[in-house]
Amino acid sequence: MRDPLQRLRAAASLLVLLCLAFGLTGCLSMKSYVDPALPVVVKADLPAVNTPAPVQILFEFRTKGNVNAAATAEIKPRVVAAVAESGLFATINDATHEGGVLNVVIDNVPLTDNAAAKGFGTGLTLGLAGSMVTDGYVCTATYTRNGKATAVTVRHALHSTIGNHAGPANLQPMEPQAAIHKVMDQLVWNSLKQLADQHAFE
Repeated sequence: MRDPLQRLRAAASLLVLLCLAFGLTGCLSMKSYVDPALPVVVKADLPAVNTPAPVQILFEFRTKGNVNAAATAEIKPRVVAAVAESGLFATINDATHEGGVLNVVIDNVPLTDNAAAKGFGTGLTLGLAGSMVTDGYVCTATYTRNGKATAVTVRHALHSTIGNHAGPANLQPMEPQAAIHKVMDQLVWNSLKQLADQHAFE
């Protein structure tokens, strides 16, 4: 299955070819916008843990419910880095018998139907009529320790424009890859905050 960047590139590929064929420059632009609905969580928002335990991190990225191995490999380091920065755990190990297990699954669920068709329409107009697609992300994080499992679900969205199309009002445009990474970070931080609110790490 394709990851979000691959799908956006596929939708814009025809426009690229037409721009080259007609000798036009600057007719294609791709910008992404992180949806503002999900709160921004930082380390200061997390409670201090008196006796942090080691943790094993399991991570899987899915596209429409199907495992996406390439995206899993790309995004897992960001997930591990966010968990380490949180300060909620003593150490992060590949396997642990004394601490807990944090299982994070992020599923990319496109919210815009017919993204390819929208990109095709943009290509036919040489970018004059752009399009916008929205990707949804559902993050399920489960922390298990001493036989007790606590699970939370966090939802996020990413809007991306192709060609001459205005982005959502009052949102800062970003490069697609940077925007996706920001969405991943926010999903992890919000998941940790919700788990902490449920006293999962005590």
